[in-house]
Amino acid sequence: MSDEFPNGIRLVVSYDGDDFCGYQWQDDQRTVQGVLEASIAKMAGHPVRVRGAGRTDSGVHALHQIVAFEAKRLIDPRGWMLGLNVSLPDDISIVSASAVPPKYDPRYDALDKTYRYLILFNEPRQPIYRHMSWHFAHARLTEPDFKESPPRLDVAAIREAATKLIGKHDFAAFRASDDDRKTTVREVLDMRVVEGALGHPELLSIEVKGRAFLKNMVRIIVGTLLDVGRGRMSIAEVEALLEPGTSRQRAGQTAPAHGLTLMHITLGRIEASRSM
Repeated sequence: MSDEFPNGIRLVVSYDGDDFCGYQWQDDQRTVQGVLEASIAKMAGHPVRVRGAGRTDSGVHALHQIVAFEAKRLIDPRGWMLGLNVSLPDDISIVSASAVPPKYDPRYDALDKTYRYLILFNEPRQPIYRHMSWHFAHARLTEPDFKESPPRLDVAAIREAATKLIGKHDFAAFRASDDDRKTTVREVLDMRVVEGALGHPELLSIEVKGRAFLKNMVRIIVGTLLDVGRGRMSIAEVEALLEPGTSRQRAGQTAPAHGLTLMHITLGRIEASRSM
């Protein structure tokens, strides 16, 4: 195949996931992979199959998704970027392009991924944030300004609970019920909880960096941490969720998809393995 399709291309892709049924191709559904393959095929002059560094669920956004494919035609990487951005719809774009060997698969080159979840607290609905944050009216980040205001979120407790999730643990309680992967041990490399995200006093950002994730894992982490911040769950109960065999029902709710964004994928695993 590499002889017939000798030109490998890697793309960094950004998209608003609101109108996509996730990344992975599905019959009769609008997906990121499907839209990309259709546009690339027109430019390449033949069908293509793109390989992604990871999958995002329906409604999840990305600033830095990475895909790769092969083409018969030799086109400069910048030409791919400019040409595809002309044909792609407004909710997806190519951030950059580079040449890679044929059959390069970014999934096996990813060292880690960083996701960010945004929550807007106790504000009237703000349309500018409607596709990128969860409007959570049951708490607030700043001091209540009148007696009927929702209580202030305990961000310090959230930060402490988040530290308990860093490291290699069994995250079986933090996965969707239809996730049938046999291995549920995952490693969270870092977590950041930022008040006043994007300069807005009532926006909270929860960033999770890890090597790999279970289905809905980050969104369940967010729902669980919010329970801690509202006093509905203790930090000890969060630690207990990491014990093998713990039920999903003991963790918090699954936060809505539209608040989640794939922020960055770090590459270099292939090169690192060669140097070992």
